[in-house]
Amino acid sequence: MRGHNGHGRAFGRRRGEDPGTLAVLRAGDEAVIAGIHDDSARAQAVRFGMGVGASVHCVTTLPGGPVVLRSGRQEIAVGRGLARRIRIETADERR
Repeated sequence: MRGHNGHGRAFGRRRGEDPGTLAVLRAGDEAVIAGIHDDSARAQAVRFGMGVGASVHCVTTLPGGPVVLRSGRQEIAVGRGLARRIRIETADERR
């Protein structure tokens, strides 16, 4: 999977990360939550307002740390463990 962040830059796999999850996002990337199959991860994501179909914008990432996302009007830091369990689609993939 390779996506496009809307800023003329393609994004793809971060070393060691599943390419279809929040964990691969970099600053400026945008995606839509496509699926959360783990019940615990789904509950956490929904509390943050990130249910299936929600649009997210990656604000920044911290090396080996959380992915900071904007979802709606809030910014949240999502730990790597949770980010790896949330499947995404890019705008290009949804077309």
